[in-house]
Amino acid sequence: MHSASSLSLALMLAVGASAQNYSYLSSLNQQLTTMGLYSLVDAINSIQSTNAGQRLFSQLDNTEQLFFAPNEGAFNGEFWNVSSDPELLANVLSYHVLPGNFDTTQNYPNTTIGRTLLGQSSGLTFLEGNRNQALAWSNTDGDTRILNQNTEVKVVGQGNFDKLTIRVIDAIIDLPGPFSWAVDANNLYSFQDALQNAGLYDTLNSMRGVTIFAPTDDAFNSVQQNLDSLSNNYAEMSAILNNHYIAGDSVYTGNFQGGMRPYSAGGEQYSSSFNQNGQYITMGNVTARIVTPDIILENGVLHVIDHVFLNDQVNQGAASSFASSASSAATASTTMTGPIGYTPTSSNGSSSAANGRIEIPLRAFGLSALLGALGVVAGTMLVL
Repeated sequence: MHSASSLSLALMLAVGASAQNYSYLSSLNQQLTTMGLYSLVDAINSIQSTNAGQRLFSQLDNTEQLFFAPNEGAFNGEFWNVSSDPELLANVLSYHVLPGNFDTTQNYPNTTIGRTLLGQSSGLTFLEGNRNQALAWSNTDGDTRILNQNTEVKVVGQGNFDKLTIRVIDAIIDLPGPFSWAVDANNLYSFQDALQNAGLYDTLNSMRGVTIFAPTDDAFNSVQQNLDSLSNNYAEMSAILNNHYIAGDSVYTGNFQGGMRPYSAGGEQYSSSFNQNGQYITMGNVTARIVTPDIILENGVLHVIDHVFLNDQVNQGAASSFASSASSAATASTTMTGPIGYTPTSSNGSSSAANGRIEIPLRAFGLSALLGALGVVAGTMLVL
């Protein structure tokens, strides 16, 4: 038998919470029990003594938040034995909670990105400015799905508790993995080979905050003759590849939709457009369609594109200036609320954007966790 009241008492003792916080947590657990989310309640109970769990509980309060709540079926499977690694489980659940109001409707391409409660001190997130990890989801034909998951994650129910919006999902959301996993999951082997030949592959894997535009193998094949002519020109090939990533800044599709025009590591500027067919990125005289958007990485974000930017121009002044501005913006705060990059038309009919960044500062915090033996399944393992 699942007892919401006994669980809430345990939470109060674990969090050392105020009477107000205890009352909120007690009522929340009763609501989750009423919704039949018994395994989720048990999972919450199992993380009460962990550092990450206590910090997560302290953030669950009477403010607007979105909670992707796994249902009973989501906890099936050997990996998700809640007793196996409570600290890791606490961090996983932190990745299911997003501060802010996401009750929005939007036109194209129906993708929303928000910051979660998974912080840098989890040892699982390595973003610029110690920012919290992002999560991306889409709404197509009335179905909401978490993007780029190893196992499809779909919203199958909903509920509300005070200012908390609860969206019931049918699988656990995978934690983001490294760039190298995303390469394998999306068959980006030509891009991988080019980066390794130029000595950039490890750089992108270890960079703290990065945006990568990765051409498909078909895109590389279509310009293979051009690339063959550069096989002995290391500097020119490196310049082309430097124009396929943004150093020190994670730029999501929402940022582009908000009007952001960032610069590559080579100092060339990107622009974007979007319509009912998707989103497009332009550099120079080449426009590429984003085939797979917002693949969240542990250290940034990757967008798969259908063209190679054959641009060997270098403008180190522009690159340095943008990197400096991005660094200043990143350190302004670490925890954000609401949709990243822009505010789509809401149910109240309002919208706004400012240089592609509409992330509202919330109080900063850390989630203490162990990286451990990491049997973590990365969210970059399969393209849906």
